[in-house]
Amino acid sequence: MPRHWSDKSSARRSPRPERTGSPGRKRPTGFVDEQALSLREGGASYSAIARGLELQRATDAHNAFIRALCKREGDQRHQLVTRESARLDDLELRIRQRDAADPEKVARRLLAVGKLREALP
Repeated sequence: MPRHWSDKSSARRSPRPERTGSPGRKRPTGFVDEQALSLREGGASYSAIARGLELQRATDAHNAFIRALCKREGDQRHQLVTRESARLDDLELRIRQRDAADPEKVARRLLAVGKLREALP
């Protein structure tokens, strides 16, 4: 017996998300990495970078930043790492001040900051 299409089943389905950009065309990874580095140097958070570059997660933005950073050498890399370390120091201070009333939250967030530090070359 053939299956019939009913309005009820189609009404339950969620609409398909609309695609942005050209179908099947992705920006080259190198371009995304350089944009992530530039945005981070401008003070953007990894979440903001992910949104701006249409990446799925902040982790993807962080990975792009690290890839771009690893392509640098010598003094340029050292300066970039120094500035990123300073941003992470500021973040750690904000976390300690803002979340002081919730030690578990502080510990969890500082663990995440520690992982960001470990990823630096």
